[in-house]
Amino acid sequence: MKLAFIVSVAAPVMICCASTMAQDAPIIMDGKCDAVYGNPKSSQVVHTGFGNATDGVNSYANGSELDAAYFKIDSANGYLYMCMPGNLESNFNKLDIFIDSVPGEGQNEIRSDNPDIDYNGLNKMGRDDVNGYAGLKFDTGFAADFCLMTTLGGDPVTQYANIAQVLTNGGGVGAYIGSGIFSGPTGVNLLDDQVYGCQLSISNANTAGVSGDSANPGSGCGVVTGIEMKIPLGLLAWDGASDIKICAFINGPDHDFVSNQVLGSLPIGSNNLGGDGTGGHLGGFPGALRGVNFATIPGDQYLSVFGADACGLCFGDLDASGEVDSGDVALALLDSGICSDCAADLDGSGEVDSGDVALLLLSAGACQ
Repeated sequence: MKLAFIVSVAAPVMICCASTMAQDAPIIMDGKCDAVYGNPKSSQVVHTGFGNATDGVNSYANGSELDAAYFKIDSANGYLYMCMPGNLESNFNKLDIFIDSVPGEGQNEIRSDNPDIDYNGLNKMGRDDVNGYAGLKFDTGFAADFCLMTTLGGDPVTQYANIAQVLTNGGGVGAYIGSGIFSGPTGVNLLDDQVYGCQLSISNANTAGVSGDSANPGSGCGVVTGIEMKIPLGLLAWDGASDIKICAFINGPDHDFVSNQVLGSLPIGSNNLGGDGTGGHLGGFPGALRGVNFATIPGDQYLSVFGADACGLCFGDLDASGEVDSGDVALALLDSGICSDCAADLDGSGEVDSGDVALLLLSAGACQ
């Protein structure tokens, strides 16, 4: 079955796209979005309904959020790198990532006859034909071809991951690809899959990004620590030219309660989707997410690896509004104090203080 997975999805990859890293330094799997990634392709605008992480250590986190998404294609070696800053709570909450990499193929509505991965978590999200329940539905224009699920918890804190094909007519092959243990509270972990070639790592040290307050949600721009992944392009059956689209969201431990942490982002002010789409838990198997239909939600709840940058490049424009104004000052004040890797730490001092506010005031006005 393992060999069948590789052979069935592998395809000649003719890399011809501009967004590659053939000439860049190699990316190290350590849960940090290094400069080689460039700018994010999506940023979070919604407060987290799954707890705002405050611990600030690499291993354990007491909340979950997806602040942004960075991507890079390694044209020389055939890998897709993804870095999603934020946190994954150490209670076995799931990060579910769906990739649309094959034009005209895949599932716009999740079926329930997919590979059994993570205790059949993928199929739990699928359609229940017996009772007439829908499966989770993506936006029009998105049909998943590949799924990656990762989670962490336990003592010592350990990361686990699974991958699966998401074929148009169901079936296919999935696999548990291993685990990675953190080397102490401030150490890093590495999940290094020797069969399929995937690697994953998490740093849960982030305390910046969006808040847990719907009235003052903050912004995902500027966060650079979180979940980092490396996936062989052959597993995605990518043709080397078509768009690669991603839909990622934080789900509950049983894959049956979708949070409001979705990339691309839900509309500002959105609460957890749950299983019924409005924050209620439905449960059951399959059809546990029968009320979640991204196509009925304004905007696109997916993003393009080759799309426009999400966060403004203007110095001090913390909320990516196109100008430096009172909103940016408010975000800086919310992050006031010791704040590692904070976007509001404009002078790089390791804390957000009056010096950063002064820089904001000096930069006030529309971005040029």
